[in-house]
Amino acid sequence: MEVVEESVGGLILLRPADEVPFDEVGDELLPPHWAELWPSAIALAEAPFPAGARVLELGCGLGLPSLAAARAGADVLATDRSVTAVDLVRRSADRNGLTLRAEARSWTAVEGGFDLVLCADLLYGHRNVAELREVLPRLAPEVWLTDPGRPLAHELLADWRVRTTPTARPGVALHRLTR
Repeated sequence: MEVVEESVGGLILLRPADEVPFDEVGDELLPPHWAELWPSAIALAEAPFPAGARVLELGCGLGLPSLAAARAGADVLATDRSVTAVDLVRRSADRNGLTLRAEARSWTAVEGGFDLVLCADLLYGHRNVAELREVLPRLAPEVWLTDPGRPLAHELLADWRVRTTPTARPGVALHRLTR
């Protein structure tokens, strides 16, 4: 697969130059969600990450928030179900001289022990919300979630103390969730 470089927020991000091979898509729509650079990912990458924090990004896609957290000095694990997405995140980290771990796995297969979980625009389906409601409480005491106002957001946010702030991206809010 051919890739292109894109500069975003002072980071070099690798993304597919063309359609992703069908065997990497699975049950997703074409093109797969992970192959797009979404406004919610850009907004999350612009947040002020704490240096030294143990950070997990779920459904990282192209991994921009993970790269930004690593640049800020966090110990980062970026996860996505797509092997191709994870490979591109690793290559983007190398291209930027950053250290992070990236693994292909589902959200439900991640163990806890993190200070902060990052989620960019993951609330687009009932299955995602149900899985996140189950796994987030055992992963970290704090979650940063950017969302473009999806109707299902209230289902997840009701379980947490939430501080919501607008971002520089139109229509995208940053929700800081704590227990």
